Formats: sequence, C-alpha cells, structure tokens
Amino acid sequence: MVAQAPDTLLEWILAGAGGATLIVFAVALQNFFVQPPTLTRAQRLFQDLSVLLGVTHGLALLVLDTAGDMWTAIGIGMYAAALALFLSALEAARRVPMTRTFVYSPKCDTILNKGPYKIIRHPIYLSYSLAWLAAPVAMHNIFLGLTSIFMIACYVASAREEERLLASGPRATEYAQCCSRTWRMIPFLY
Repeated sequence: MVAQAPDTLLEWILAGAGGATLIVFAVALQNFFVQPPTLTRAQRLFQDLSVLLGVTHGLALLVLDTAGDMWTAIGIGMYAAALALFLSALEAARRVPMTRTFVYSPKCDTILNKGPYKIIRHPIYLSYSLAWLAAPVAMHNIFLGLTSIFMIACYVASAREEERLLASGPRATEYAQCCSRTWRMIPFLY
C-alpha cells in the first residue's frame, strides 16, 4: 500500500463515487433526518466518530492503492448500490420524520411498507453498510475493514433498539406483521 494519488480512470471513479456518497449522506443527515434539541454525550461521540472515519475513508480513496481493477470496479458498484438504495429509501420515507443512528427521540413510530421497505426494514442502514465496505473491498486495507465492521456493528445495534421500541409500542401488532414479511437488513439472510 503506497501513498499516491489515483493513477487510473477506475481509481478516480472510485474516489468520485466515494466522495459523492459521503456528500449525499452528509446533506441528507442535515436536511432529512430529525435532529433532537440536544444530543447525549454518546450520541455526539458516535456522530463525531462517524465523520472522522468517513473523512478517513475519503482520504484513503485519494492516497492508497487499490487491489486491482476488478476490486476497484466492485467498490464502485458498492457505492452505486449504496446510493441507489439510500435515495430510494429516502423517497419512500419522504413524508416521514426519521431519526439518526442511536437517536430515539423524538419518537418516530411510522411503519414504512413501500419502496425498499417492502423487503427490508432498515434499508438506510444497509446502504450505509455497503458504503463503508466499498473502500476496504476495493483496497484490501485492514484498517478500513476494521472501521467498517465497527460502523456496521453500530448500525445493527441501533436497528435492534429501534425494533425493540417499535415492538413494545402502541403499534406492536402492526410491527410484528411487518417483521413477519420483511428482513431486517439483508434479504434472505438477516
């Protein structure tokens, strides 16, 4: 792994796809997701750490070698899939207030059943996970892989807590029906 600027068209496309994904996610967080009046120390830490790791992944796309054209193309495809899934989930939830990761109030108890929500209950977490995995797949970098695993574990933990709150809330019966016909994050697996 030698530090250098991207030197092939595919590497530049990978860097552009990663940068575009990061920008779309950041803009959506500011404009689409409900921000509570105050964040707990843990919520602030998670958000700050997410930004730091996101910038680290973005810089890695600009200075680290990829693992070859095939892996670079797979990384580009993962960023494209992440963006497509994220944008389709936002469109499906356009009129529904959504909270950020690990932010559970104000309570958002709408049960979505259109767009990607017909198949999976947490398409936004899946899109984030695909984006986090794209750089380590394209670069075969262990540090990026470990940061991705950490972030994905955070999304799984937050999804489980969101589901626990919905399952114990006033719409528990409706939510149980939703769970019986959808996957949590990965169709046919989880």
